[in-house]
Amino acid sequence: MRKIPLIMWPIAGIIALLLIVAAFIVKGTPLAQVSTKASTLVPGESLTMSELKFDQDHEDGQAWELIAKEAHFFDTADMVSLQDVLLKVNSKTDNSYTIRGNEGDYCRKTEEIVLKGDVVGRSASGYQIETSQLTYKQKEESVVTDKPVRVSGPFFKLKGDGLSVDLRSSRFKVWRNVDTTITGGDFF
Repeated sequence: MRKIPLIMWPIAGIIALLLIVAAFIVKGTPLAQVSTKASTLVPGESLTMSELKFDQDHEDGQAWELIAKEAHFFDTADMVSLQDVLLKVNSKTDNSYTIRGNEGDYCRKTEEIVLKGDVVGRSASGYQIETSQLTYKQKEESVVTDKPVRVSGPFFKLKGDGLSVDLRSSRFKVWRNVDTTITGGDFF
């Protein structure tokens, strides 16, 4: 039996490697797979997320939690567009609030959350607000709208145009065209 010279082993290894590469090329197995799926991001959008949950707590006792089925982040506008939104707000007082909307926008610069489309807000103390658009202003701890609203509470129902709610003091004001109905309790 003849010995194979030591110098031939690297050449044999290179030939074996070339045969393996040729087999992959002939067989058609891709070495790297590139996605051909088109991006679903709209122009200006940097990220899309599903099932988003974001909360923020402050030392002064104010806290809020934002839950959305879908979120689209726009870095250039510092904006997040939301779908199927639930906002839970715990103010400095003992009262808590939940506001639900079909869609919404969160502006990180102004710290405002705008909820739109069949917006319903409820307080833990039994009050409810219904409107088509509502803005939560985090810095002021308030909720405002200039759209028609319906408000109901433990002993009244009212409707009107425009509303502001101060969450710190748990007081609200309907701006104009107010129609109120007292539904129970001793009024006089």
